[in-house]
Amino acid sequence: MPVDMPRESYIWNLSNPNFPEKTLLAPSPLCSMAFNQKNPDIVVGGSYNGSLSFFDTRAGDASGVVKPFRTTILEKSHHDPVYDVDWKTVGKTLSECVSTSTDGKILWWDYKSAENEPIMSFTLSEPIPDAEGNKVDKVLGGTSLCYNAEAGPLSYLVGTEQGYVLLSKQRKQIEISQRYGVDTGKHHGPIYALRRNPGHLKYFMSVGDWSAKIWQEDLKSPVM
Repeated sequence: MPVDMPRESYIWNLSNPNFPEKTLLAPSPLCSMAFNQKNPDIVVGGSYNGSLSFFDTRAGDASGVVKPFRTTILEKSHHDPVYDVDWKTVGKTLSECVSTSTDGKILWWDYKSAENEPIMSFTLSEPIPDAEGNKVDKVLGGTSLCYNAEAGPLSYLVGTEQGYVLLSKQRKQIEISQRYGVDTGKHHGPIYALRRNPGHLKYFMSVGDWSAKIWQEDLKSPVM
């Protein structure tokens, strides 16, 4: 990371598009952020150095600069940039969020927890054929994340930099319940966006390598 790399991220008001409403100043530049659904004044940001920062936009100074009230311990955080983060929408407090990074991990956090470290961790891996045709477990880097409680409160879609989509479910332990594009139809580069259809939650769309693909949760290859 360049020494002079800007660290500011901005919150904008549509009625005043020329100047940002708030400036979020994290210890490391943010690569992703999300508003809390229950309390939109709380924002989580995933940083370039792998840590997560939590902001309260009501606590800014007179110039509108907001510094995080909590930043995760670097040694306990991701080891690559946090490319996507989202809040869990189940439970009473709605203080939990989940993040993914190209270090191959999904981490779960609770910003109200006394421990400033993840409450759960899972490594994304997949047996991938090598040059000789033998399947070898390979860690897959996470580049995008989709969480929708209506599709399953403990279900997560993860897009990887290798072009696969993984469906991870949280039962007694975290496990990968479905893999998309492993045999046919994968993207030929990182998946930069992943979203479920809000009207038909079994369908989701992925974007990468100059293309968008539509998938159905029960099928391993894209339907369009």
